[in-house]
Amino acid sequence: MLFPEHFLAVRATVEEGREEDFNHWYNTEHIPDVLRAFPGCLGASRYKVTEGDGSHLYEAMYAFRSAEELADAITSEEIKRLIGLYDEAIGSFSTRTRTTYSRVFQLEK
Repeated sequence: MLFPEHFLAVRATVEEGREEDFNHWYNTEHIPDVLRAFPGCLGASRYKVTEGDGSHLYEAMYAFRSAEELADAITSEEIKRLIGLYDEAIGSFSTRTRTTYSRVFQLEK
């Protein structure tokens, strides 16, 4: 599996001067919480934009085994709890959007 078949992408913006707080919380608290909350989540990666349109600074990607497990995760009570924790911890200096994707094509070398 070079790329996951199904994933949730969360793109975030962060107020200037708050990146260290954001990254620390996201890496040490949020991602471990997500992995515990969703058994169908295979893992997570985070990225910082190096070039782009400026609509977001960071992206977190959560890979799922199946479309059903991804759908279950994003409609669950657990995601509502995780959103609440995000809002409480870093929502005052960060905004985010969530998008789900299913692969339509892959070519491996």
